[in-house]
Amino acid sequence: MLSEAFRSLVKPMETVHRFIWMAFIAAVPIDVCILYTQLVWTAPGVMPGGSNFFTISLVVLSLLAALLAPYMPGLLLSDSRLRQFLAQQPDPEAMARNYQTGKVDEDRLARIKTISPDEQRLLALVPYFFVGFIVRLAFNESIALYGFVLAFFSRSFVAILPFAMISLILNWTVPFPLDSALDRAASLGLKLGDIPAQPR
Repeated sequence: MLSEAFRSLVKPMETVHRFIWMAFIAAVPIDVCILYTQLVWTAPGVMPGGSNFFTISLVVLSLLAALLAPYMPGLLLSDSRLRQFLAQQPDPEAMARNYQTGKVDEDRLARIKTISPDEQRLLALVPYFFVGFIVRLAFNESIALYGFVLAFFSRSFVAILPFAMISLILNWTVPFPLDSALDRAASLGLKLGDIPAQPR
């Protein structure tokens, strides 16, 4: 199990990740509401020429985004790079350094030194999963945007609904960086005990 000291150290990062995740989730119903108001207050339009090709293109792009999204974190942080990070000795001072001032937070440094070396490695590893987390959310979010474009040009509000639902479901299931770090680290041999999945 992860220690309480580790959980207290990672909590600020998890809070940021949770807010970003919620922002991506909230963006979909906001897009739907914006589209609805646009279609209500504007005159009906005509679908542009080549509408079947236009629709098929957006559907194909959405499918590609949905299929590629789960693989993006692994492409951005390969197993070989992850092994290199895990092989390095953790540097508590680097993890305790304030990125804005460059000074070491002595309180954070003292708490980092109380956790095990494996937990220190995991703590150092979590930020590397942040970019993959954002990219995966963005790929899933793009599905709703493709639906927005299709609905806007076709002047059909219902066209966005399946895209929006798929986008919401996919983003709801995206694991947080800590969960991803735990899964990937465990698959590469870093054993931290029986750690339950983090609740949403």
